[in-house]
Amino acid sequence: MKKLKKDDKIIYCYKGSSREYLVEKNDIIQDTDLSCLEDTEDNTITLITCVENEENYRRCIKAIENK
Repeated sequence: MKKLKKDDKIIYCYKGSSREYLVEKNDIIQDTDLSCLEDTEDNTITLITCVENEENYRRCIKAIENK
């Protein structure tokens, strides 16, 4: 996930249907920062994972649905 960059595609598949999202942000955040989970006007997907060798930080990828 650390290689994702702006406008890369994320395909989300579930029960035979899929949606395509375009990456907007790939940021490193504090593990206590939940602001990336706030409501948005757009249909977005948020992916959060750990940062290698940085226990107090997380990688946060935000992507907007490509309609």
